[in-house]
Amino acid sequence: MANQKKRNSGTVSNSPLPLAIVAVFGLAAGLTLMVADHTPRMRSGIENSVPITEEVLPSETTTEVTATTTADTSLTTTATTETTEAQPLPPGSVTGLTLSFYDAALKVGDDPVMPLVKMTPDDATDKSEKWESTDPKVATVDDIGKITAVGSGNCVIRVTSVNNPAVFAEVKVSVVNPNEKVTAKTKQADGNGTAEAETTTTAANTVASAAATREDMEVIDGVTYIQGVMIVNKTYALPQSYNPNGLTAETKAAFAELQAAASADGLSIYSVSDFRSYEAQDTLYNNYVARDGKEAADTYSARPGHSEHQTGLTIDCNYAGDAFHDTPEAKWLENNAWKYGFIIRFPKGKEDKTGYKYESWHIRYVGKEMAKKIYDSGLCLEEYFGIESKYAE
Repeated sequence: MANQKKRNSGTVSNSPLPLAIVAVFGLAAGLTLMVADHTPRMRSGIENSVPITEEVLPSETTTEVTATTTADTSLTTTATTETTEAQPLPPGSVTGLTLSFYDAALKVGDDPVMPLVKMTPDDATDKSEKWESTDPKVATVDDIGKITAVGSGNCVIRVTSVNNPAVFAEVKVSVVNPNEKVTAKTKQADGNGTAEAETTTTAANTVASAAATREDMEVIDGVTYIQGVMIVNKTYALPQSYNPNGLTAETKAAFAELQAAASADGLSIYSVSDFRSYEAQDTLYNNYVARDGKEAADTYSARPGHSEHQTGLTIDCNYAGDAFHDTPEAKWLENNAWKYGFIIRFPKGKEDKTGYKYESWHIRYVGKEMAKKIYDSGLCLEEYFGIESKYAE
């Protein structure tokens, strides 16, 4: 037994192979323990050690961002393009443009008309305008917007902001030539059915139909309106049957408000003449013709059907004569009537536009909003709406 133990012991001590096997297994076990022991330490360090967190997490985050950027290159490019297109305009750029009228019916030989241009914002640094006509054979326009009729037809006048060409507005223009003969073919019934016949007329007879093409104009029961404002002058007449039987209720209320405001300023303003029927105007006009002649009468009195007094919207204040021009009341009306919905219908210096001499006493109700627009423009009603005031004969 003792010998057996000794033999076994010697075998272990003297054989090199068993020792190598033990060494290999020992090394493997050690590595296994090291790896097994390292993982909990790393996990523990990430959870509990602030310095390790600051070192590791940024690295992981950076990798993710880089990968996303690389994968979405097209999206990044698109976003950059959209941002470039949506860049805001430089300070002081023009962003809007409006006109006092957008349609004009003209005759060859008429004085030029010019729409009032308003650019926004008010503090825009460059409000330069560029004007152009789509057909100079029909109408031309100069650098400041004066539109001149040239020949029969239709065209568009465009004004563009030089500062921002994306901002523009247009005026639709229709022109007739009163001296141009127009031949029209019409179908007429005869005993054998229908036959074509040619009729010749002058273009002057088509002014009304040309004006009716304006989008802001309408004719209701023979009465013409532009932007809701009744138009009566030497070109546009009222039917003989039109009779509101006095001032309209709205005009009366507005005039009462005007009178109260003038009274608060120590002035007395009152009506000396307002509504007149077609028949009353006919009598008055013919009396002036008998006294002064037709040519002279046409400068200060309207022919029947062409008088604003027939509208029920017009009032002659205090004294209907030139002596009223320099009175405090006349000056007050000139500066304040618009606040109550009235305009000085025949202003000084506009005789060639309105067709009548200056009448400081003659006020016309158009409503507060429109009165302010016309007053601010510095234009008379004909200029503001781009219309004429001339009798056909």
